[in-house]
Amino acid sequence: MSVSGVATKELTKSPFVKSEIKNIDYDVVSATELVKNGTEVSIKIVLTNISKEIGSSKLIFYSELVGAKGHIMDKVLQSGSSYTMNHKNVGEEAVISWSGEAPEVKRRGSFTLLNITQVTTEGEYLVESIIRGLSSEMTEKALNVYYKAKKAIEEANQTITNATEAGIEVEGATVSLELANEHLSNSLGHYNSGRQEKALEEAKQALTYAEEANNLVKGAEATTEIRNYGILAAVVVIIIVVLAFILMQRKRKRGIY
Repeated sequence: MSVSGVATKELTKSPFVKSEIKNIDYDVVSATELVKNGTEVSIKIVLTNISKEIGSSKLIFYSELVGAKGHIMDKVLQSGSSYTMNHKNVGEEAVISWSGEAPEVKRRGSFTLLNITQVTTEGEYLVESIIRGLSSEMTEKALNVYYKAKKAIEEANQTITNATEAGIEVEGATVSLELANEHLSNSLGHYNSGRQEKALEEAKQALTYAEEANNLVKGAEATTEIRNYGILAAVVVIIIVVLAFILMQRKRKRGIY
C-alpha cells in the first residue's frame, strides 16, 4: 500500500515537540515481523518537550488503518483530522492513543499505521511516522515456496550446465527445468494478481520439477561414473591378460613350462 496525503512529503523532524512511541500492539504473520492483515492495531504516543516559543500549532493525523480513530486530550481523532495544540496551556506532555484494523491485502506491502505532521507559523514538520510491512498467512506461504523453488531452479540450472560441459546426457533434466520455470512464472503471475492460493499451488509444482531436474542430473552423473568405472575395470583386466600372455611367451622361449 502506498503512503499518501501528508505522509508523502519529505519533512524535517519538528523542533517544537518530541514524539516517543510508548506502545504498538498488533498480530504478526507466522515467522515474520509483518503485520497480519485484518487484525487490530493499537498505538500509544507521548508528546514531550513541547516548545513554549510558539503559541500554538496544528497537528494533522493520517492513517491507513481501517476504521482508524484516536484521542489527544479531549479531542476525538480520525484519519485526516487535525488538532490545534496550545503550547502554553498543554502542560509538559500530551498523550495520543490510536487504533484501527490492518487492511485486508492480497499481496505483501507496506502501509502507514500513523503519520503525524505539525503545521506552525515557521512551516510544516514531521512529528511521527509509523510504517510497517503488511501481509497474510497465505501470501507468506506462497512467497516462501516461491523462493525455495527459485533457488532450486538456479541450482538445477547450474548442475545441468556443469553436466553438459562434462559431456553427460541430461535431456530429461532439461525438460523438467523448463517445466519448473513455467510453473514459477505462473506462480508470480498469480501472486501479482492477488490469487495467492493459485500462486502457492504453482510454486509447489515449480519446486517439484526443479528437484526432479536436480535428481535426474545426479542420476545421469552416477550412471556415467559407473560406466566409466566399468570401462576402467575392463581395461585393467585386458592389461593383466596381455601381461600374463607376454610373460608366458617369454617363459616358453626360455624353455620354462
